Amino acid sequence: MESRDKIVVKLPCKPEYVSVARLTVSGVASRIGFDIDTVEDIKVAVSEVCSRIISVAGSSEKQYEIWFDISAKKLTISFSAKIERINCIFEDDEDGLGAAIINAFMDEVEYCPEGKDYILSMTKNFEVISCNGL
Repeated sequence: MESRDKIVVKLPCKPEYVSVARLTVSGVASRIGFDIDTVEDIKVAVSEVCSRIISVAGSSEKQYEIWFDISAKKLTISFSAKIERINCIFEDDEDGLGAAIINAFMDEVEYCPEGKDYILSMTKNFEVISCNGL
């Protein structure tokens, strides 16, 4: 069975804490071996989701959680919030730019899952590059 590490971060729905999410994902992604460009891509995707959650929440009294599920082959980042109106946070994204950014930078994205504990999940696969024969 594959070994997994899990990290959970709970943040207030305030824009000034998005940097904490970015720093956390940067540390996690760097630690497991993603290159600097991929780390930056993941940070942008996380920022998009955090900003959207904060926008939809509309109240600084609320909180959301980010779950980092780390395995040898991928990093899965899920977002959870017990906030009314937040089931599908990109549903009314008028220009679709936020979802487009996330889809461009992540390998898999699950929007609006029914019956799950999270509101959005995104995965970046870890590819090991072999130098054999070079």
